[in-house]
Formats: sequence, C-alpha cells, structure tokens
Amino acid sequence: MRSDFVVLGASGTTGGLIAEELVRQGGRVVLAGRDAARLARAAARFEGGAVSVLAVDLADPASLAAAAGAGKVLVNTVGPFARLAAPVVAACLEAGTAYLDLANERAAVRALLDRDAEARERGATLVTGAGFGPAATEALVLALLETGADAASVKIAAAAHSAYDTDGVRGTVAEAMAEGATSYRAGELVRAPLGEGATVLTFGGAARPVIPVPVGDLEAAREATGAPEVTAYAVPRGGGVDSGGAGDAGSYAYAELISADGQVRTAELSTGEGFAFTTAVAAASAARLLTSPPPGAFTAARLLGADLIASLPGTKIQLGR
Repeated sequence: MRSDFVVLGASGTTGGLIAEELVRQGGRVVLAGRDAARLARAAARFEGGAVSVLAVDLADPASLAAAAGAGKVLVNTVGPFARLAAPVVAACLEAGTAYLDLANERAAVRALLDRDAEARERGATLVTGAGFGPAATEALVLALLETGADAASVKIAAAAHSAYDTDGVRGTVAEAMAEGATSYRAGELVRAPLGEGATVLTFGGAARPVIPVPVGDLEAAREATGAPEVTAYAVPRGGGVDSGGAGDAGSYAYAELISADGQVRTAELSTGEGFAFTTAVAAASAARLLTSPPPGAFTAARLLGADLIASLPGTKIQLGR
C-alpha cells in the first residue's frame, strides 16, 4: 500500500519540517533521501510508525521509480531544482504520482510550468513554487486580479526572514543568481548583470534596497497576468538574496500592478519566519494533491488560491489603492 506522502530530502532542514507537519496532520510519510543513516536518525523523532525510510539515488532511474511509487504525493525538497528536478518529475509522471516541489529558481519554475500539456495528457498534477517564493508574491498578484485590476506592468518583491541558513538553500541561490538580473520587457525575457536595475521599494514598514533577480516569482507573475512588463525584486546580500533586510523577524512581500492607462494597484503580505511559511504552503499543497487535484502544471499559489495563502498562520494580505 502506498503511503500518503514521500518527502524527498527529508533528512534536511526544510524536508524535515515539512515531514513533521504532514505527520502532525495525520499523514503517512516516507522519509526519502540519499543517506540512510541520516534518514534513520530523522525517523527516530517520530512515534507510532507514522513514518518509514527509503534511501534514494537521484542518479538511478530504478531508485527514483521506487521513490515515486512509494506514495500518492512526492514532495521534492532537493535543489538546485533547475539541475536536479527533471528526473524526479519524470519518475512521478511514469508512476502516476502527484509531484510537488519548493523551487524558486526562475528556470526551474518555468521548466515545470512548460510541462502543463504533458501533465494534462497523462492526467497528472505537477506543482512547483511551494514556498515563500514564489507563493507570497503570487498570492498578492492573484488577490489584485480578483478585484478586477488590470496589469500591463508588474513589480513584485520579497523579503523573507529565515531562522535557518542551510547549505542547500545557499547552493541553490548561488546557482540561480548566475543567470543575472532578469525581467520581462515587451513580452520577452531580457537579462542584465546582477545588480543592474537596483531601486528602493517601501513595503513591510521599511524602505528596502532591492535588485531584479531570476526567481520563480517572475514566471509566476508573468503566467498569472500575461503582462508584457514584469520585474521580480529581492533584497541583495553578498551576491545572493537577503533573509529580510529590515532587522525584524517578519517576512514580507509586495506586488504592484499598473494598468495600460497608468492606474496603480498595490498589495502587501506579512507573515512570520520564512521556513515556517514555506512549511505551511508545502503541507497545504501536498494535502490538496491527495484530493483529486486538477491535471496540469501549476504553481502552489495558483493551486491553493490567494484566500488559502492568506489564511495560513500569522499571514495577512492587505490591498492598497
């Protein structure tokens, strides 16, 4: 019998948090990853047989097939997703397992969304971006669109406070930033050196220096609005993106939609620590995938909707003018 969930990368920080939340909600979880000893130590935290352990070799198709077949939903927390996710997605499609990842690299999010037709043809569901990025900014964009706001130009920005500084996140960010500053101009993706286009945006109660970055938020906003002009910003730090930039323990997101006639509509999201928000988004998305999800490729925010994102613990969405 399949378990409810397979969490790939369950011995890591983010994977462990997500596995704990899924078990807390009553799910049967397979802790999967490359290091059997670390998985066993992770499993020892749980009681009552709520979890099982499966060692997985990402380079071995048979091993990936076993992981995909072990549960109804596979939650992939192993990055960099732009480089490592494709074989996992393929294994899930072959096994008929719903797929969910935490990707926020622009290229990874775009690659997953581009498999929409394939997923629909197979009757499968693929979901990406189940974390603070891009779910926080996309929820704002979706909330503004629900009010009838028009979008010829979009600006989005995020500043997440993180309680953890993990090697996995740092490595994924470093690889993503190598793409440079990216944005959509006249409907085309354009690139510039990282740091070009720096500006200051005020949200979350602070004026924040930000730069355009190649994150999944860019593709999510472009997909949701169809706007020809889209820029995604983050607070810079040491060549990557910051964990907040305002000196408090809150995490914040901002969206600005400008219509063709110049009307500006804004929205802000505030929440707590970034990993906690990511855990909540991933757990809610995984739970949704257990209950007859629609076939196709989605972002987590599109799958869940702005209202559900706003209902997550400690989270508030406020619409501006």
